[in-house]
Amino acid sequence: MSATATAPARPLATPPHIETQPVARPRRSWWKTTLNAVPNLVVFSMLGGVMYVGHHTGWKLPKMSELMGTTTAAVDDWCSEHLVPESQCIECRTDLLPKKKPFGFCREHGVAECVIHHPELAEVKGEPQLPKYNTAQAIELIARPENNSRSTLHTSRVQFSSTEAVTKAGIDIDVVQERPMLDAITANGELLFDPTRVGHLSSRVPGTVASVFKTVGDPVRAGEILALVDASQVGQAKSQLLQAVVQLQLRKTTVERLRPIAGSGAVPQKSVIEAEAALQEAEVALISTRQALTNLGFEVPDGLEASRPQTLADELRFLDIPSSMVASLSSGTKTANLIPIRASYDGLLVASEVVAGEVVDTTSTLFTVSDPRRMWLILNVRQEDAKYVRRGLPVRFNSDNSDQSVTGQVAWISPAVDEQTRTLRIRVAIANEDGSLRDKTFGTGRIVLREEQNAITVPRESVQSTSDASFVFVRDKNYFDEQSPKFFHVRQVRLGAGDGQYVELLAGVLPGEVIATKGSNVLLAQLLRSSLGAGCGCHEN
Repeated sequence: MSATATAPARPLATPPHIETQPVARPRRSWWKTTLNAVPNLVVFSMLGGVMYVGHHTGWKLPKMSELMGTTTAAVDDWCSEHLVPESQCIECRTDLLPKKKPFGFCREHGVAECVIHHPELAEVKGEPQLPKYNTAQAIELIARPENNSRSTLHTSRVQFSSTEAVTKAGIDIDVVQERPMLDAITANGELLFDPTRVGHLSSRVPGTVASVFKTVGDPVRAGEILALVDASQVGQAKSQLLQAVVQLQLRKTTVERLRPIAGSGAVPQKSVIEAEAALQEAEVALISTRQALTNLGFEVPDGLEASRPQTLADELRFLDIPSSMVASLSSGTKTANLIPIRASYDGLLVASEVVAGEVVDTTSTLFTVSDPRRMWLILNVRQEDAKYVRRGLPVRFNSDNSDQSVTGQVAWISPAVDEQTRTLRIRVAIANEDGSLRDKTFGTGRIVLREEQNAITVPRESVQSTSDASFVFVRDKNYFDEQSPKFFHVRQVRLGAGDGQYVELLAGVLPGEVIATKGSNVLLAQLLRSSLGAGCGCHEN
């Protein structure tokens, strides 16, 4: 190895008289630190400002007019709560059209701001027309829906921006008018023949039908013969009567022969007494056999005991049967056994269950005769309505299959409620002189409690109800004035009688006022929406 080779370098040793010192860093000035914190302070300040403004404005965006510094934009002049220009909103700006003085709730009629007691509230031009009848008395007649005296919806008004807006909302109007109306209790009913004038005719004895003279639908007179029945029991009764007459005549002759000679002693007195006893027995037998024929419906003539037996036999053979009818019988049916079946009263033959040659007994109904001029209407009144029913109330009845109306009066009220249907039976006597009504006809009856010819009525669709009150919407009387707001007053009403199209208002409106009909539900929806307070900010103006 060469002596000149390069040796590894060694670090230079620090001289012992020199000490090692830390390296010094440059210092930052305070103003630079403050400058760096400014952006953060600005951001937090802006956030705080936004939160403050949002809290005091309800977190609503400012209007464009406010941002631009102007107030002339028409789109910003709008009350979102009442859906009209804010500058025209009579609900928010009460100075535009102050509300009338409130009168409170009328206890007599059950409405707030009663126009009957305060006609000045009526929205009519000219003198208001008050009801022509006692509406308070009509209210008390039956239970009716009541209004809550604490309801405040009637204090609001429903406004539109223009008449065109009313038309676009689909609102129609009508005038409050007077019409005939009645309060009535409605009940299902059934028409029946008067049971006291319905006869179910049968033969009084078993036998065979010999001839039939009437058929269903034929008019009959009281006592008219409808059919003849051949019954052996009738022949036996006639025969017994004939025998009783003969025996009576014989016993009478014997007594008359013995009495003159009894005094001379030619005949024992005992024989006379026995003959008189036998005469009395014959008289009793005659009475008994006569009564037997009477019980079968025959009219037995008087003075039979004086008739000759042959003459009496001929007379009894066709007893109570006209000779003209006998002449029409066939020879095989001309017997002494015939018993006539007679109509019990004038009427109509409504059923016939027999033909000639048929064997019948006492339980067989041969004919049903009824007087169709007299009918009963049986109504089944609900238990809750029974308290309003009394005798003498007029009743109107319409059958289900006819629009013919018949009338009558309540004649009888059942003292007990039917335990199955929980209804009260009401009987009404119905006249049916023309015979147009039919037995077992179902329909609907109305028991009239009150009838009013000048009832204040409105179309049924004009009445709107909430859970605690009923309302109609009355158009302001100055509606068509050029500068007048277009709005409807909210009126509480008391409902009365009604039919399919109209309803009576016993309080709340007067004749001549104009009310909303079709589309009144739109007004109610707007009224309820406004009452919830949608919040438009215009109340602060």
